[in-house]
Amino acid sequence: MKKILIMLMAALLLVSGCANNEEKQEEKEPLETTVIRLALNDSGHILNSIAEAQGYLAEEGLTVEYVHVDTDAEVFECLRNGIIDIASNSGTNLPLQEISSGLDITIFGGYLLTGCMPVFTRVENEWNGIEDLIGKTMACEPNLYCISGPLYDMGYEPLKQVNWYQPEDQMDRIRAVKNGEADYGLVGTALNYEVLSDPELKIVTYAADILPDYSCCRAEALTEWVNANPNTLKALLRCWIRAMEYYDTHHEETVAFTAKQISMEEKYVRAYLDNPRFDLNTDPMKKSVLRAWNYMDSLGLLDESAKQINIEDHINTELYKSALDECTEKYGSEDQKFYEKMQALYARNNY
Repeated sequence: MKKILIMLMAALLLVSGCANNEEKQEEKEPLETTVIRLALNDSGHILNSIAEAQGYLAEEGLTVEYVHVDTDAEVFECLRNGIIDIASNSGTNLPLQEISSGLDITIFGGYLLTGCMPVFTRVENEWNGIEDLIGKTMACEPNLYCISGPLYDMGYEPLKQVNWYQPEDQMDRIRAVKNGEADYGLVGTALNYEVLSDPELKIVTYAADILPDYSCCRAEALTEWVNANPNTLKALLRCWIRAMEYYDTHHEETVAFTAKQISMEEKYVRAYLDNPRFDLNTDPMKKSVLRAWNYMDSLGLLDESAKQINIEDHINTELYKSALDECTEKYGSEDQKFYEKMQALYARNNY
């Protein structure tokens, strides 16, 4: 009888220990908020759509509410007024200009490392390289440092030696090239189909070919919000990192997710998703952001007060690294090569 009691007690202790271990494993830092308002434009947010569809957000206890915006100016107005919490599809040039003008925002992650932004012209025009822009009219903003920066490196003065035609509507850039108002043009990733399907136009190169790893779209929020919600941000970044791993191995499913999210036919989505230059990456890419800031400063594209700003104060890499380490520990065995790649990328680009 005594032997049986000892065995029962041992079994109970074992079960209790397992339960405690499970509780410890599942124990998470408490979220400061469970609802995140994310700005969404016509190109959607692929990683978040995957995280939603695969249940990663639900596992973290998060709900992401989309706030639809029409222009980048509207995005930053929404940030200022507390209408959105996070912006992620407004490039790197625009957040940096906003910082230089006094908006206290922090870049904490990324969305696109390089987008699929085509440089195009009429079919009869020649293209030998970006030096062909000198003395010509380019339909895009000079603050797109992925174009103006390399010209600067070549010894040109791009703001003086290129005529920049800057309509607010990107479709007007396409029309300008077609009717001869501009010699060349550049549009955002979402307009690839419009350019590719136009028989009067041809794509001559892409921004990613001119400036590799140029840092297309960073994820940013008001610094006050970032500091107040570190656990929530880490949870969101874990979701996006896992979504990246899914994206790497489930291309066709991702096409369907994205088309559904932005209510577009798949042919529009494939025009950029099937292009290898379309490089999703959640890494903050501090090195690329600093390069962008230096280009824009040298070109005179930042506010004068930028001279007093240390841009590194507006880049937080710690939250992302913590999220990446946690994902590596928990999910690394499922796709070791992916997590090794992500850790190596972080080490190279966030000094």
